[in-house]
Amino acid sequence: MKKEKKHIVNFSGGKDSSAMLLRMIELDMPIDEIVFADTTLELPEMYEWMNYVEKFIKIRIHKLKPKYNFDEWFYGKFTKGKNKGRQRGFPLVFGKMCHLRGTFKVNQLTKIQKHNDYIYIGIAKDEEHRTNVKTYKNKKYKFPLIEWGWSEQDCMNYLKDNNFPFPFFNKKRTGCWLCPQQSLESLKTLMINYPKLWKKLKQYEKDSPQGFRTNGFKLQDFENKHKNQTKLDEVI
Repeated sequence: MKKEKKHIVNFSGGKDSSAMLLRMIELDMPIDEIVFADTTLELPEMYEWMNYVEKFIKIRIHKLKPKYNFDEWFYGKFTKGKNKGRQRGFPLVFGKMCHLRGTFKVNQLTKIQKHNDYIYIGIAKDEEHRTNVKTYKNKKYKFPLIEWGWSEQDCMNYLKDNNFPFPFFNKKRTGCWLCPQQSLESLKTLMINYPKLWKKLKQYEKDSPQGFRTNGFKLQDFENKHKNQTKLDEVI
């Protein structure tokens, strides 16, 4: 007997995947499972939003946890390649792919998704170029926002117009709070609004073999420049 295909929604909690999921519910589209790859490094508001969405749609969100916590990964050592035996520290970035993203997110999602499942991804119409990768050429991947012609702004408008308490209306990004690739504005937000996380980030910087960023950027310099009202774009 041929196994039925499941309809699985990849839910990151960002504006695009949130608008996609909530609109899919509204349209009564088939959903068998909703999965969230939890890096455990999201801002506190993200977990609050997850809980809200789960209660609102009355469907359990399957939260996938990585095999290792971040400290184990950060202070652990590379097991192969030219860096074998060296402490990992902050994740290396290959092109636009963070090494940590592959380990903490992609691998978790891949493990539970079977080859014949339909996978729904929240990529907006104005980000359609992101689907031009080999993985997404498989017809199992579905992009409702692109099919609807919804841009990123349309997703934000949908959440606002329906009075959803999305916590990131005024933030430029969601994702790991300690990401070395985040913008200066995002770092400023972290420094001002999340002092405990900022303190922890500075400790990680000290403990990382390559520092926070590989271009000589120092968090303490960034903090000092902010206190002195120096323009953020002068901090490289």
